[in-house]
Amino acid sequence: MSSIYSHPPTDPEVASIVEQLTASFEDFPALMKQLSESLEQGTTLGELRGITKDEYAALYRIACKLCDDGEFNHALPVSLHLMLHDPADSRYAFQAGSCLQRLGEFKHAAILYARTLDLNPDEAAAAYRAAECLLAIEKKVEAKALFEMAIELSRGKFHCRELQEMAEAKIKMLSQ
Repeated sequence: MSSIYSHPPTDPEVASIVEQLTASFEDFPALMKQLSESLEQGTTLGELRGITKDEYAALYRIACKLCDDGEFNHALPVSLHLMLHDPADSRYAFQAGSCLQRLGEFKHAAILYARTLDLNPDEAAAAYRAAECLLAIEKKVEAKALFEMAIELSRGKFHCRELQEMAEAKIKMLSQ
């Protein structure tokens, strides 16, 4: 995390939260062990730690605002925290994937987009973004398959029309 962490956010409260969550990832192997153990017991890390729905919502709003402001390096620890503490919510995996993609971590972003699709198989945007990441790491065959998936998932959904057109353009480009 420290390699992408540059300067704190301008809001002191948000800066404190980002700093705290960034520090929590310093012992990532221990955190992952705790997550694994909690999932084996049929509970989430968030449930073990007593995180409320309001706390999740507040952190998600912070992460969204940071993303909207282009502060992906600051949004990433918040998004990862959310994802690790509530691994069944596809929004958190998607948001963490978006941060990683924008930070140039395409392979890791693709994994989180795949996780999003595992949690929400109808998420056309996750298929499209995963395809973009695979294309960035020269996995053209896999990327094309995911662009095709994005098109299929977009069919009949007016709000996904632009995404469908972008995926069609990518497939056309890959076919040349």
